[in-house]
Amino acid sequence: MKFLIWMFFAGVLLTCSASSVLAALHVAPDGDDGNPGTPARPLRTLQGARDRVRTIKKNGSEEVVVLFKAGNYFLEETLRFGKEDSGVAGMPVMYKNWGELGSAHLIGGRVLTAWKDEGDGIYSTQLDRDAYALFENDEPAVMAREPNEGYHFFESVADYSHLKFRAADCARFDYRGAAVRLWAHWIPAKIAIQSVDFDSRTITLGQSYAGDMQGTLWEDPKWAARTPTRFYIYNSRTFLDKPGEFYMDSASHRLYYKPRRAPIERQAIIAPTVDRLIDIDGASDVQFEGLTFKVSNGLLEVTPSIALHSNVKGGLIRLGEARNIAVKYCRLLNSGQNGVVVEGNVEKCTIYGNLISRTASGGVRFVGGKDHKNRESVIENNHIHHVGEGIYIRNSAADMVRHNLIHDVDSNGFKSLYSEQQTISYNDISRVGQDGTDSDAAGIYANCTAGGPEGGHLVIDHNLLHDMTCNRYPGYPAAAVYLDLDGTYNCTVTHNVIYNIAGKYGVHVRGPNHIIRNNVIHFDGPDLLSPFTLVTGSRPAYVAVKRPPIGNHQYTFENNIVWSSLKQIYQIGGQPDKDTFKRVDNNVYYNPKGNYSFGKMALEEWRRMGLDVHANLADPLFVDRALHDYRLKPGSPAPALGFQEIDVREIGLKKDFPYRDGGVHGVQSVPPSVSWTLAGVQ
Repeated sequence: MKFLIWMFFAGVLLTCSASSVLAALHVAPDGDDGNPGTPARPLRTLQGARDRVRTIKKNGSEEVVVLFKAGNYFLEETLRFGKEDSGVAGMPVMYKNWGELGSAHLIGGRVLTAWKDEGDGIYSTQLDRDAYALFENDEPAVMAREPNEGYHFFESVADYSHLKFRAADCARFDYRGAAVRLWAHWIPAKIAIQSVDFDSRTITLGQSYAGDMQGTLWEDPKWAARTPTRFYIYNSRTFLDKPGEFYMDSASHRLYYKPRRAPIERQAIIAPTVDRLIDIDGASDVQFEGLTFKVSNGLLEVTPSIALHSNVKGGLIRLGEARNIAVKYCRLLNSGQNGVVVEGNVEKCTIYGNLISRTASGGVRFVGGKDHKNRESVIENNHIHHVGEGIYIRNSAADMVRHNLIHDVDSNGFKSLYSEQQTISYNDISRVGQDGTDSDAAGIYANCTAGGPEGGHLVIDHNLLHDMTCNRYPGYPAAAVYLDLDGTYNCTVTHNVIYNIAGKYGVHVRGPNHIIRNNVIHFDGPDLLSPFTLVTGSRPAYVAVKRPPIGNHQYTFENNIVWSSLKQIYQIGGQPDKDTFKRVDNNVYYNPKGNYSFGKMALEEWRRMGLDVHANLADPLFVDRALHDYRLKPGSPAPALGFQEIDVREIGLKKDFPYRDGGVHGVQSVPPSVSWTLAGVQ
């Protein structure tokens, strides 16, 4: 009843808002683009609405709202917004829901109906373009692959284009149109197969998977030879053996599919028609609110690069050369590439309160080039789950990434490269590295901060990082917070809570002048690594930058609480010297067996270096460690050393996040007064 009352008043407010603007247009699936756009005679398409807005603005109206009625709006082509589609500062052109949040669906695909029975539960249909993503009843299908789950390992690697598979892994198969998905250490690639010699069991790729990694350790073919490389083969008709799999014959544009449910004619099976659903380039002051965007095409190939996946630039909404663009309270679902992708010279854009799910690459991905830095954008209060990577930002400055709930991610929860002056705060990040490949996946990952030794200045504050494991593939175990080796400068890690982490470090630091202060790390159980790990001295940065060495020094660790059933508190790469630490003190460490190791040193030797002189080795007295309640009981030794209790109640989604229970399959909006927890509605 309260929900209905809220919806009534929301409708009243919407009507009042519409009556106060200079122009309002209405759109409905049964409308006509020749109509005037009134509630009784609405327009029919987003393109028709965009074109009508252009006409209205030419006639002098500045404030315009376009309202979409519930239903499906299919787009055959990418819809582009340019300079002529801009609003003015403080009065953006608004495209929003007319009715329940998320009930208007803008779909970059078409429903497939003309199916031919090929036998064995497989059906085919003719397309006019290749589809490398497919969706049945809103569930993503999978390109036919071997193995159906997990990965094989190549027996040997001759070079970056020739790889030998094991006899037990692959019988003869049809490799026409097929490709290989491979991982070598933390480097992924999706490369088309040029040929297969089944006698020598050698796959020849259509291009090298070293990508743009010239000038790095990857130039040496011996690195490939000694790196265990896992793979699967996909898009071969030979492997079309499991319901929910499809094969795309690119030579004929014929699609073959084995549906999950029968009869196939009763299933809503959608193939993408666009690589990008909405393309905003050159526009400013435009806002999309309360809409559902879904379906864009995938890619057969993804060439590897140092900035992993940065060349994946398709998706549902793309921004380029844009100012003051807002995407608020929308749902972005079922993208073969990204949810929101941002390219070059984008400023003051807002991604707020959205549900982003089932995107093959990134949830939100900023991929600005070195000459086109993105600036001052806000990514806030989004629920991002079941995506390739949560939030990825490259070459950007002064962004705010806060209050996001991110979980079930193939790779990193949040990743930052070549960026500076970012604030990553109040995010709840869990279950990263779920693809089973990237052993280097982190909750929050930063590398190659912009601005050189005077740059960086990332603030990682008040984040909840939990429930992460390492898959133990060859590579690196990563960490909940990972400041990596190729020039990461001047970062501050404060007031974070880290728990349920297996096979990963708590906080991993390289590069100079990092401050690790007032964090709680709770490590208990099997497969533990050190809560803190660091590198000393000056070492070559051999992966992503060409100006070694990078100094690893002037670290501060203070006022932290570490509860660990592992003896080793710090793992140290190299030999500490007088420049390694700036300050290490006033920490509380507790091992239930009373065993402690500090970089292979006992406490006495550690203190002779001037470190942790005032530290306390005692139980911090959490309120309820088993339930991850890290408030402190009276008598805790931490406050006396300067520790400030961390209020986790404000971490994660804010109260105005609108979609109940993930909101992927149905539209369930809730009033802004609802309070959220990690488990859902209180």
